[in-house]
Amino acid sequence: MRSISTRNARSRGLPLSPEPRPLPFIGNVLDFPRTKQGIAFRDMCAQYGDILHFNLLGQHMLVLGRPDVVFELLDKRSANTSDRFVTPLIVLTGMDMNLSAMRYGERWRRHRRAFWQYFHPSALPTYQPMQRKAAHRFLNKLLKTPSRLREPIRFTFYTAVLEVLFGYSVADDGDEIMAIVEDALEWPGEAFTQGKYLIETLPILRYVPTWFPGATVQRLIVHWRSTVTRLKEEPYRQIKVSIAHNEAPESVVSNMITTMVKQDDEPSSIEVEDVIKNVAAVTVEGASDTMFSTVQTMFMAMALNPEIQKRAQAELDAVVGPHRLPDFSDQQNLVYVNATIREALWWQAVSPFSLPHVTVEDDEFRGYFLPAGSIILPNVWACTRNPELYEDPDVFRPERFVHDGKVDFTSPPDPALFVFGFGRRICPGRYFAENGLLVNVALILHAFDITPPADENGKPIALHGDIMMADGLLCYLVEC
Repeated sequence: MRSISTRNARSRGLPLSPEPRPLPFIGNVLDFPRTKQGIAFRDMCAQYGDILHFNLLGQHMLVLGRPDVVFELLDKRSANTSDRFVTPLIVLTGMDMNLSAMRYGERWRRHRRAFWQYFHPSALPTYQPMQRKAAHRFLNKLLKTPSRLREPIRFTFYTAVLEVLFGYSVADDGDEIMAIVEDALEWPGEAFTQGKYLIETLPILRYVPTWFPGATVQRLIVHWRSTVTRLKEEPYRQIKVSIAHNEAPESVVSNMITTMVKQDDEPSSIEVEDVIKNVAAVTVEGASDTMFSTVQTMFMAMALNPEIQKRAQAELDAVVGPHRLPDFSDQQNLVYVNATIREALWWQAVSPFSLPHVTVEDDEFRGYFLPAGSIILPNVWACTRNPELYEDPDVFRPERFVHDGKVDFTSPPDPALFVFGFGRRICPGRYFAENGLLVNVALILHAFDITPPADENGKPIALHGDIMMADGLLCYLVEC
């Protein structure tokens, strides 16, 4: 009786938002979709409402189905919705070092300040030469292996970000640091898909030993944590050695090491070093994920829509001409190319659910009770497929963002509003990512014609966009 009266006092008599009918003890665990979640949640919101509630073994979860609901709760009320749910899997794999996964508080603010100091918009021109050089190397790799996209795409963004962070020049083949980066980033998209592993809702499973029959995820965790540790420690160790020998090139991390000196009001040097390592690791991960996914989507979109590709190439021919390559200085004049990049961001959202937010305190929202600690999932996929905002949502059409000869996000809204997160947890590296997308997409379209792959007889293979996209935390081509 006491728990019921306590709950009623907290909720002030307000109901929870609508949900599928829960079962005793387990709640809505069986109702929670494991695959094609964007579609499944959209259909469930159509049935129950745009603030969909799940009870997962006592854990409250909300799925937001419409853009206005997402922005009102995650932007306008960000003071109460900016926390993160740190699952056992995040802690066990060492991914709690990730800025985007940290709890909302002083530790997060300290990491974000350190990151923003080097990646605010005014700092970006400093990094354009590295991004340009990496993009040119990408063109050479693509010329040699035009049928293989995944490795060259990853190469160009890893190359740029590693040089920016560490002044490190990646070798074309067999690079040690590149191998460390690839090992650490090949699994998070699958591992952190909401609801994929039972250990997320049954934390007691963390104590199952790796030798126990069926303990697959426990064995994977050991491997995953080792890859995160190497990503965090090895590049940092190497640059520290270079600094000790006065051989360190100019870079973000070398600058951070020399400027983030212990002051009277600062934490210990060990804590400062930990911030630097974490910021470097999350920069590699975050920048690479967004650009890797979006460039793959762009390749598929161009192969499926040759008339759009020709129009973008015609603009490049008119603005850049045949005697040089496009550069950052061309951005303002490449209206259609910029619109094509935005359409790629919209068409296949990098993260179909962004990263889950968590409420800090009890709240009321549109007549419903939101308990403290509720996980909030914005259905980004459904928002970008909302026909009230984006006409013909299944059609790739950059023209939707061009009005009077300019890129215009009055209507429909800029897809970046959905892609890079919400409120106080918006991605601080979005400007660096957008710079990388611009130069790479412009170079690709200026230098190559993108066509569907061919079979052994030279006949084009039919492409089906939705079928080819991975189903998980991150959206990318399954085969590329």
